[in-house]
Amino acid sequence: MITGLLESIDYDALCVRAEGLRDGVKCTVNFPPANEAYCNCDVVGGRNYHGSIVFDDGKTWMARFKLPNHTEPPLQERNFDRRSEFATYRFLATADVPAPEVYDCADDDDPTNLVGAGYILLEKIAGKPLVWHEASEVQKEKLCSQLAEIYTSLEQHSFSKLGRPQLSSSGRPEAGPAFFEYSSKGDLITFGPFSNSNDYYTALFHQQIQLIKTGEIAASAPLDQYLVYMSLLESLPPNESGPFFLRHVDSRDANFLVDDEYNITSIIDWELALVTAKSSAFQSPLLLYDLDELYHKGLSTPSEDEKRLSKFLREERGSIELFEMAEQKLHFRVEQVIEADPGDRINFERVFSGWWKISQRVEVFDWDSWYKQALEKYGDGGFIQ
Repeated sequence: MITGLLESIDYDALCVRAEGLRDGVKCTVNFPPANEAYCNCDVVGGRNYHGSIVFDDGKTWMARFKLPNHTEPPLQERNFDRRSEFATYRFLATADVPAPEVYDCADDDDPTNLVGAGYILLEKIAGKPLVWHEASEVQKEKLCSQLAEIYTSLEQHSFSKLGRPQLSSSGRPEAGPAFFEYSSKGDLITFGPFSNSNDYYTALFHQQIQLIKTGEIAASAPLDQYLVYMSLLESLPPNESGPFFLRHVDSRDANFLVDDEYNITSIIDWELALVTAKSSAFQSPLLLYDLDELYHKGLSTPSEDEKRLSKFLREERGSIELFEMAEQKLHFRVEQVIEADPGDRINFERVFSGWWKISQRVEVFDWDSWYKQALEKYGDGGFIQ
């Protein structure tokens, strides 16, 4: 995949484009070959490859490309994801959130894109990925204080709709479609933006149920997945009609860059960011979760690190509302159930159990008893196992 991507890039055209954006300051590019890039997390991260553009005046940019993959989203969705990420960085520049400055964006298969592959050009910021468990108590306190400041900054910048960020015709960030489907002819079908969270979840679950019917998900136990989704539909989180707020979907510690004094220099990897309900946007970041309690014990009580963040939100920032949101995980639990695959039986039942207990406010859950009641209530949906 890396080799295929590198062979598709016209490096001279990339230099010309970068130099044009900097009023003629000359540059060179550094794109490590596949054998050097493969195990280098600074170059290859997730679905993306990162090359460097170094200018003669010492400034460095990063060129971000999506890796070609046989399981990648269709072209229209790849381009939307890239432009959504670009719009997100443009928004963050106005919201006083530490993030790279972004300079340019181009689509795949665009005849005017002389570089040959879709890309984003953005600032390369100094810092090392945060490793939360290596931080001392003093460092964790400092980090949580900064997180509280970021949360209150984001709270000052809202959207009127729920969906993925995109740039309007005037160049201003707004919420666009939240997710996609494709017709039998391969045409893109968009869902959203939405005016309230119930409409978003309802559309999402009906789309997921359709994927069960077509055999694209839950092939090992379609009826089980159907019953789970029907239960979710009946017990959605409290409906919110806005305003809506930006949420970093992959808020694990590696996406927070810090310096040697544990100052957050940048938050990266916003490609799947979502403008969503306030109680979802201001849940604690993933890096603070106690995963053993979440997955093995099925508990949703706030971890000590989450309490640390909520303390700063309450005491330093004076926000009781954000304090309460940071300690709840209802939206997180819903998302985990959506993503759980019944092919991994233990995890599937465990994740659903965690959601059921928090949504129904009970301390115990028995899959067999729930399953019998759910089948009587919702029927088999036309699924035969």
